[in-house]
Amino acid sequence: MTPLGLVLGFFIVTMLGLLAGALTGLSPGLHVNNVAALVLATQAAWTGFLAALVPEVSSEPETIGLLLSCFLLATAGSHAVFDFIPAVFLGAPTEDTALATLPGHRLLLVGQGAKAVAFAARGALLGTAFAVAALVPLRLLLADPIGLADHFRPWTPIFLVCVLGAVLASEWRGRGRVRRVLRAVWVQALAAGLGIAVLRGPSLVDPDAVLFPLFSGLFGIPSLIVGLRARPGSIPYQRLEPLRGLSREDARSALRGTIAGASVSWLPGLSGGAAATLASVGTRRTVGPSQFMVVLGAVSTSTALLSVAVLFIIHRARSGAAAAVRGLAGDLAPWPDAWAAPASLLLLVMSAVLATAIAAPLAARIGRGVAKRWSRSNPRRIAALSLLAVFVLLAVATGPVGIALAALSTIVGLVPVALRVRRVHLMASLLIPVLLSYIGPGGLRKG
Repeated sequence: MTPLGLVLGFFIVTMLGLLAGALTGLSPGLHVNNVAALVLATQAAWTGFLAALVPEVSSEPETIGLLLSCFLLATAGSHAVFDFIPAVFLGAPTEDTALATLPGHRLLLVGQGAKAVAFAARGALLGTAFAVAALVPLRLLLADPIGLADHFRPWTPIFLVCVLGAVLASEWRGRGRVRRVLRAVWVQALAAGLGIAVLRGPSLVDPDAVLFPLFSGLFGIPSLIVGLRARPGSIPYQRLEPLRGLSREDARSALRGTIAGASVSWLPGLSGGAAATLASVGTRRTVGPSQFMVVLGAVSTSTALLSVAVLFIIHRARSGAAAAVRGLAGDLAPWPDAWAAPASLLLLVMSAVLATAIAAPLAARIGRGVAKRWSRSNPRRIAALSLLAVFVLLAVATGPVGIALAALSTIVGLVPVALRVRRVHLMASLLIPVLLSYIGPGGLRKG
């Protein structure tokens, strides 16, 4: 295959991935994993499509697998940015943006919804840049000479317990802190029970789609139910102010988010939202909603990029996109020399970087367009239509059982709202089942 043919194929699949990521990101309930599953199921059709666009690739199955993997990485990078628009304006989260609903809505309620999306896009760009810089250090850290991935595996259960403890400790502040911590323990217990029943019980919902009803009920639908109680005209005027210049605090927030994203890329059970919360713990002053959006944006894009790098480093897939890349690309090129990354990995990284670089300013512009019309809308109607859209997607993706699961999850998701504790405690629904899988028979060998 000529270099020109490879470059042409690369740009075609990257632009298609950019569009696919925009579609999934702007559609509540759709995820990159849905696209990955679709590509794997229809690989023959995709092969014919690429061969028609770039005839040179028809005789090289490995190149086709690599180009399809680039498509998925571009989709993941684009989705990670556009995903914040429905998270801020509709309250329809994924596992990575679940916690964005709260700071995003806080900014929306003071007329800065567009700014919330723009800060997330800024964090996404910075996080991608930091993730590229982190590739070699991550390779040295996880594989030889340090080999942290193997050394850390027996300590994974203790780490997960410490994560839950750190999240509880975040409630230990101000007056009534003992009562607040006890309430948080109750929320974690409820969420853990739900997560165990859903993720370790009988598989009533497709495993690839089960997190959609679970997280929609825990995080998204409760926000929309609260929105149903809003009075018409209560959505404040959305100010379309120019975004302030890049600051050192933005860079520090994005760096913390990238470190959190690097952790998510290889540690089991740690979601982007929980990692972002931990990344904000211990700062000298309280992290405001704007900076938290920067952290979340950096977590989302760095996780998407570094999850595939981890596939080359320790040959474990921690995301649906990474698992699909392994299925499409076949035997991955080894990475024995930290300073000579495989060409296939570099091509995958380039597709994610290019898609994110284009998606971030587009998402910020779309956020401004949505915000311009938002203050003239009826909040109850918006919440009702958003609920309807989520339920339709639930019905299509998971059927009646998924709707029932979302309803049950919603009951649990309303508990922290009623008790006035942070909703990050609901992440126990994911952390506890993963913890149990590690302390069960043969658990450490599977990690």
